[in-house]
Amino acid sequence: MSIIKIIGCILVIASSTGIGFFFSCEMRGRIEDLKELKKLIGLLRGDIRYANTPLPEAISSITRRHSGRFDDFFNYVSIKLHELSGLTFSDIWKDATEQQLANSSLSKKDKLHLIQFGENLGYLDKDMQMNTLDLYISQLEEEISEMTKTVKEKSYLYNSLGIMAGIFITIIMI
Repeated sequence: MSIIKIIGCILVIASSTGIGFFFSCEMRGRIEDLKELKKLIGLLRGDIRYANTPLPEAISSITRRHSGRFDDFFNYVSIKLHELSGLTFSDIWKDATEQQLANSSLSKKDKLHLIQFGENLGYLDKDMQMNTLDLYISQLEEEISEMTKTVKEKSYLYNSLGIMAGIFITIIMI
């Protein structure tokens, strides 16, 4: 067998293994993103409930106090709310979700829930906003616990499938 075939086989196995590890890390990143989002929504709830802060000011407060994965998202929403461009809160929230969270680890389902949360949050009175915030936090907790239960098995599965797919492709190539 020539050296080029051996190098090719090694590259195929390494790349498919890398893809398996990528999907495994992406799933763990999704859990971390959901946990951080839950923390930020909790901060938003506290500002609105206890400090009686209006929604635009509460979002600006979160932007100033927190730095992390959702920094650009909340900063975008805050800037657009203060521009007074005539857009509704739900439109701004939806645009921010689609633009600023495009490269995050959140799934399409997570982003859809976040958009629906923004649609329900922007136009309600304080009590209804609290109920909406509480409902969304409970949805996030449920999603996090569901993902946490299966992350170990799925990570092992993704890693193993990546390695096995590389070996299978290598056998077929030979």
